[in-house]
Amino acid sequence: MDADVAISIEPMQPHDVAAFRILVVETLAEFGMGEDPVLDADLQTPLDVYAAIWVARLDGVVVGSVALRDSDGEAVYLKRMYVRPDLRGAGLGARLLTTALDHARSTGARTIQLDTHTGMVAAQRLYERAGFRRTGTRTEEGAHDSRCEVLYALDL
Repeated sequence: MDADVAISIEPMQPHDVAAFRILVVETLAEFGMGEDPVLDADLQTPLDVYAAIWVARLDGVVVGSVALRDSDGEAVYLKRMYVRPDLRGAGLGARLLTTALDHARSTGARTIQLDTHTGMVAAQRLYERAGFRRTGTRTEEGAHDSRCEVLYALDL
Protein backbone atom coordinates (compact mmCIF):
# COMPACT_ATOMS: atom_id res chain seq x y z
CA MET A 1 0.00 0.00 0.00
CA ASP A 2 1.23 3.53 -0.79
CA ALA A 3 2.11 5.16 2.54
CA ASP A 4 1.17 8.60 1.20
CA VAL A 5 -2.40 7.42 0.59
CA ALA A 6 -2.67 5.74 3.99
CA ILE A 7 -1.36 8.77 5.92
CA SER A 8 -4.03 11.21 7.05
CA ILE A 9 -3.40 14.72 8.37
CA GLU A 10 -5.89 15.74 11.03
CA PRO A 11 -6.25 18.36 13.74
CA MET A 12 -4.60 17.17 16.95
CA GLN A 13 -6.92 15.74 19.58
CA PRO A 14 -6.28 15.51 23.34
CA HIS A 15 -5.49 11.79 23.02
CA ASP A 16 -2.63 12.66 20.60
CA VAL A 17 -0.61 14.76 23.06
CA ALA A 18 1.53 11.91 24.44
CA ALA A 19 2.36 10.56 20.95
CA PHE A 20 3.14 14.08 19.73
CA ARG A 21 5.52 14.61 22.63
CA ILE A 22 7.28 11.31 21.90
CA LEU A 23 7.67 12.25 18.21
CA VAL A 24 9.20 15.61 19.13
CA VAL A 25 11.52 14.25 21.84
CA GLU A 26 12.75 11.42 19.60
CA THR A 27 13.43 13.88 16.77
CA LEU A 28 15.29 16.24 19.09
CA ALA A 29 17.44 13.31 20.28
CA GLU A 30 18.17 12.36 16.68
CA PHE A 31 19.76 15.80 16.24
CA GLY A 32 21.66 15.70 19.53
CA MET A 33 19.21 17.68 21.67
CA GLY A 34 17.44 16.71 24.84
CA GLU A 35 14.03 17.81 25.99
CA ASP A 36 14.51 21.15 27.73
CA PRO A 37 11.92 22.36 30.28
CA VAL A 38 12.17 25.94 28.98
CA LEU A 39 12.52 25.43 25.23
CA ASP A 40 10.02 22.56 25.13
CA ALA A 41 7.46 23.70 27.69
CA ASP A 42 4.82 23.61 24.95
CA LEU A 43 5.00 19.81 24.87
CA GLN A 44 3.04 19.61 28.11
CA THR A 45 -0.07 21.38 26.77
CA PRO A 46 0.30 21.89 23.00
CA LEU A 47 -3.43 22.32 22.44
CA ASP A 48 -3.33 25.36 24.74
CA VAL A 49 -0.16 26.82 23.20
CA TYR A 50 -0.87 26.68 19.47
CA ALA A 51 -3.58 28.34 17.41
CA ALA A 52 -3.71 25.24 15.20
CA ILE A 53 -1.91 21.92 15.33
CA TRP A 54 -2.11 18.85 13.12
CA VAL A 55 -0.81 15.32 13.33
CA ALA A 56 -0.14 12.88 10.53
CA ARG A 57 -1.36 9.35 11.20
CA LEU A 58 -0.41 6.06 9.63
CA ASP A 59 -2.63 3.19 10.76
CA GLY A 60 -3.71 5.32 13.72
CA VAL A 61 -0.14 6.07 14.84
CA VAL A 62 1.18 9.65 14.98
CA VAL A 63 4.06 9.87 12.48
CA GLY A 64 4.26 13.61 11.85
CA SER A 65 3.19 17.01 13.13
CA VAL A 66 3.01 20.71 12.39
CA ALA A 67 1.69 23.64 14.42
CA LEU A 68 0.97 27.34 14.06
CA ARG A 69 1.31 29.93 16.79
CA ASP A 70 -0.31 33.35 16.41
CA SER A 71 1.80 36.45 16.60
CA ASP A 72 0.39 39.90 15.92
CA GLY A 73 -2.56 39.07 13.68
CA GLU A 74 -0.56 39.46 10.47
CA ALA A 75 2.27 37.03 11.24
CA VAL A 76 2.12 33.43 12.40
CA TYR A 77 4.89 31.09 13.44
CA LEU A 78 5.31 27.59 12.06
CA LYS A 79 6.42 25.28 14.86
CA ARG A 80 6.92 21.59 15.63
CA MET A 81 7.06 20.29 12.09
CA TYR A 82 8.44 16.77 12.41
CA VAL A 83 8.21 13.54 10.42
CA ARG A 84 9.28 10.14 11.66
CA PRO A 85 12.68 9.24 10.07
CA ASP A 86 11.46 6.20 8.13
CA LEU A 87 8.82 8.32 6.36
CA ARG A 88 11.00 11.28 5.39
CA GLY A 89 11.63 12.00 1.74
CA ALA A 90 8.25 10.72 0.56
CA GLY A 91 6.37 14.03 0.56
CA LEU A 92 4.78 13.97 4.00
CA GLY A 93 6.73 17.04 5.14
CA ALA A 94 5.49 18.94 2.10
CA ARG A 95 1.91 17.85 2.85
CA LEU A 96 2.21 19.03 6.45
CA LEU A 97 3.72 22.34 5.34
CA THR A 98 0.94 22.86 2.78
CA THR A 99 -1.67 22.18 5.45
CA ALA A 100 -0.19 24.87 7.68
CA LEU A 101 0.32 27.39 4.86
CA ASP A 102 -3.24 26.93 3.58
CA HIS A 103 -4.60 27.44 7.09
CA ALA A 104 -2.47 30.55 7.65
CA ARG A 105 -3.68 32.05 4.37
CA SER A 106 -7.31 31.23 5.19
CA THR A 107 -7.06 33.09 8.50
CA GLY A 108 -5.63 36.22 6.88
CA ALA A 109 -2.00 35.90 7.94
CA ARG A 110 0.33 37.92 5.76
CA THR A 111 3.64 36.39 6.86
CA ILE A 112 4.70 33.05 8.24
CA GLN A 113 7.95 32.73 10.17
CA LEU A 114 9.83 29.72 11.46
CA ASP A 115 13.05 28.60 13.04
CA THR A 116 14.81 25.32 12.49
CA HIS A 117 17.91 23.74 13.97
CA THR A 118 21.08 24.23 11.93
CA GLY A 119 21.45 20.44 11.64
CA MET A 120 18.03 19.94 10.06
CA VAL A 121 19.32 20.46 6.53
CA ALA A 122 16.55 18.51 4.76
CA ALA A 123 13.94 20.67 6.49
CA GLN A 124 15.78 23.81 5.40
CA ARG A 125 15.72 22.59 1.79
CA LEU A 126 11.97 21.92 2.06
CA TYR A 127 11.31 25.43 3.39
CA GLU A 128 13.46 27.03 0.71
CA ARG A 129 11.68 25.04 -2.05
CA ALA A 130 8.39 26.37 -0.64
CA GLY A 131 9.64 29.95 -1.04
CA PHE A 132 10.84 30.73 2.48
CA ARG A 133 13.84 33.05 2.69
CA ARG A 134 16.50 33.02 5.40
CA THR A 135 16.24 36.01 7.68
CA GLY A 136 19.03 35.30 10.17
CA THR A 137 20.12 33.05 13.00
CA ARG A 138 19.82 33.01 16.76
CA THR A 139 20.79 30.87 19.71
CA GLU A 140 17.99 29.90 22.07
CA GLU A 141 19.02 29.30 25.66
CA GLY A 142 17.02 26.89 27.78
CA ALA A 143 17.42 25.48 31.28
CA HIS A 144 20.10 22.98 30.25
CA ASP A 145 20.23 23.18 26.47
CA SER A 146 21.03 25.76 23.81
CA ARG A 147 20.09 25.52 20.17
CA CYS A 148 21.43 27.40 17.19
CA GLU A 149 18.51 28.18 14.95
CA VAL A 150 18.18 29.32 11.35
CA LEU A 151 15.29 31.77 10.89
CA TYR A 152 13.01 31.88 7.83
CA ALA A 153 10.04 33.93 6.63
CA LEU A 154 7.52 33.68 3.81
CA ASP A 155 5.18 36.42 2.67
CA LEU A 156 1.79 34.87 2.00
